[in-house]
Amino acid sequence: MERLLDENTAKQVKEVLNEMEGSVKCLLFKGDNEYSQVTEQLLKEVSEVNDKIVIESYDINDPLAEEFDIDKELTPAMVMLNSKGEDLGVKFYGIPSGHEFSTLLQELIAMSKGGKTEFSEDAVSKLSSIDKKLRIRAFITPTCPYCPKAVLAAQQTAMINENILGEMVEANEFGPLSMKHGVSSVPHTVIEVFENGEWVVKNEFVGAYPEPNFVEEILKAVE
Repeated sequence: MERLLDENTAKQVKEVLNEMEGSVKCLLFKGDNEYSQVTEQLLKEVSEVNDKIVIESYDINDPLAEEFDIDKELTPAMVMLNSKGEDLGVKFYGIPSGHEFSTLLQELIAMSKGGKTEFSEDAVSKLSSIDKKLRIRAFITPTCPYCPKAVLAAQQTAMINENILGEMVEANEFGPLSMKHGVSSVPHTVIEVFENGEWVVKNEFVGAYPEPNFVEEILKAVE
């Protein structure tokens, strides 16, 4: 496969990732599809510019996928472990390309600092109080300039609270799931609570909300 990052882009990525403090491990779970191959190539090239990034690739049927609660219908799937080797519930389903490439880099930096977020103290306090098992899925497309904000909000909520999963879902790659949730414009955020052994949709909204409104929507789901 041809390189995805040209020399100039690789140089820029290296400069951005200089902010990383500890090491971050990315576990990639691949299916038999081109998206998985491209994602593996992209992660490999990113790791080549910074030795603090470790990439491990597995088949989606590897027992490890179950251990990390990977949705086997959605490949490629990637889990990011922070500088302490902890799984904070940060997942990417689909290629983090286009505008989401910047999200990938930002989350590598955040996770290298243990899972440092941009939330205010008030937001952290409110989100930390959630004691239900929650899954926040931000449906996005690579061409959407507003989508990174929604993905960062979902994933950094997961960094704050161990009961919460924050996931990017590439809407075009996973058409049936997008149709199930009625995704027509992005970002489309779906908030689910784990009840009686299954995920139940409790709230959803379209758009990249400011922090106070985002937190309010999350709290509505657990009322």
